[in-house]
Amino acid sequence: MMENMKEKWQEFQVTLEEITTLSKREYLLTLAVCLLSGLVIGMLVSPKKRIMIGSHNGNNNGNGNTGGLPQDEEAEEAEA
Repeated sequence: MMENMKEKWQEFQVTLEEITTLSKREYLLTLAVCLLSGLVIGMLVSPKKRIMIGSHNGNNNGNGNTGGLPQDEEAEEAEA
């Protein structure tokens, strides 16, 4: 089994020595695949897994009005 693996390794090394040409399109696609796969791998390996959009840091006016203008108009009529 070990000899079989050595033979396959020798055959593989011979194929690496061959000179091949790439078209500009193939070269560009190869670069794009490498870039995008690097981004995906970086996102998967990164330590931060959760992202919070809208951090709930207290940027509200404190009146508890969630409905908008209709409650404001009712409040003004009650005051008048």
